[in-house]
Amino acid sequence: MTRRRTPWPLAVPLLLVALAAACGGSSPTSSAPGGGGGSVASHNAGRDCLTCHRGEFSVAGTVFRVDGSAYPGATVRLTTAPDGSGSVVLTVAADASGNFYSSRSVAFGSGLYADVTGTGGARRAMKAVVTVGACNSCHDTSNRIRTD
Repeated sequence: MTRRRTPWPLAVPLLLVALAAACGGSSPTSSAPGGGGGSVASHNAGRDCLTCHRGEFSVAGTVFRVDGSAYPGATVRLTTAPDGSGSVVLTVAADASGNFYSSRSVAFGSGLYADVTGTGGARRAMKAVVTVGACNSCHDTSNRIRTD
């Protein structure tokens, strides 16, 4: 019996699929300039994304509706001043799972301000400064990022 070897061009994609499965799902695919967004569904909504994706994403988290369901299409912004004023540093949309993420480098300095806007236009702003991009590390099951 002769054993066939898998050709190199086929072996690499198979290896990448196996690695993606080991993380708990396929890697999210960005369709927006800042990352996140679009109809592609990512995985592990509500979990701290940077636990697995540190070095891959600079900012990541999940937006939920007030009723607790994931909020696809919600927009998250980081600005230099409170309540959405100042310069916009990053704008990113939530994907089909409500997850948002960006691999673009963000200089948090002494802190940025975050706000989230639902698809109907309702906006909520964080009062405290943000100094890291691991949003779900603080916004866990008892303190979700929510908008209407």
